[in-house]
Amino acid sequence: MLPLEAKAELATTVEDPWVLANELFSPCYIGGWSAAEHWGFTEQIFRSVFVVTAAPIRRRSETIAGVEFRLVRTSVRRVKVAGAIWRGAERVGIASREHTLADGLVSPEWVGGVRHLADMLATYRASRDWDPARLLSAVRSLRRGSAMKRLGYLAETLWPGETDIPKAALEVRSAGLVKLDPAIGATGRISKRWGLRVNASIDRSAAP
Repeated sequence: MLPLEAKAELATTVEDPWVLANELFSPCYIGGWSAAEHWGFTEQIFRSVFVVTAAPIRRRSETIAGVEFRLVRTSVRRVKVAGAIWRGAERVGIASREHTLADGLVSPEWVGGVRHLADMLATYRASRDWDPARLLSAVRSLRRGSAMKRLGYLAETLWPGETDIPKAALEVRSAGLVKLDPAIGATGRISKRWGLRVNASIDRSAAP
């Protein structure tokens, strides 16, 4: 982590919160709900900027120059797969559409919970950017069986006619039982097909 005096100096010279995040927490990328907003997956406004970083962090939340940053720690490998966009004269790392969804499938709290994640998937499915192969590739790259379980279950729930994604998810589904939404208590039925505790209801009306 940068010392406080360095943070203060950067804060006075950088106006864009994303550029400031890149200066303070590199190597990092903009992810979670901030990336979801950027890609048009949600109309919900989040107060903090969500930053995924491989740098050491002391706190999950930092407020600098009046900007609140929500921080999560990850591996350098995960940061390296993120894309980048130009913010003025600076390139800033950001999760792609598919990696934003993949991150949410691993950790639904990154995007505001599994119900919000389901809405994001529905929005992605209805868009011209829909690419199931690219989505599956992004999820596979994170090497987390829980993400595939959630993807398969949500795909079957939201899009009953969709067979390719559930089939691919079943082929690599891991053993064990996980919660559909880790932030909610262990209540609800168990889906043996997906190895999921279905502890949250999903609104199918949002699906195309």
